[in-house]
Amino acid sequence: MTAIDVRLQFEQAVESFESVDVDCKIAVLWQIYDTLGQAFAAIAPVALFSQAVQQLLGQIQQVDRNDQSAILRDILAGADTRFSQAYQNLNGNMKLAFWHRLFNLMPANRLPLTACQDGSATTKALLARINTMGLNERLHFLRRVVG
Repeated sequence: MTAIDVRLQFEQAVESFESVDVDCKIAVLWQIYDTLGQAFAAIAPVALFSQAVQQLLGQIQQVDRNDQSAILRDILAGADTRFSQAYQNLNGNMKLAFWHRLFNLMPANRLPLTACQDGSATTKALLARINTMGLNERLHFLRRVVG
């Protein structure tokens, strides 16, 4: 496999992520962070304790549980809300840290994962592709899709 093939597959994975519905995006992000586990904490330790990240997470936690999923959907959809704007003001590492901390703070049963549990063929193919990625490629993928 050539470097061009790998790059093309990577770009196709990014395009697949962008094409799935927002609940599936949340499910895919959750699965990636779940498999990365503590490896992520070693990569961007300063961002994990960013005051801006902590503040945004604190604001989200103060909202009604039912509205928290809507906030995450808005963030990923780029809606014009105060939460989305606060998220967009974070730098790349802080955005990665936001999702890492969010998934550690919020139990999976409070996330809109069930809407995507069966998943479409696109989502299944995307997850299969992500599972073949190494740590660095997964991090690069995350940087692209959460930015």
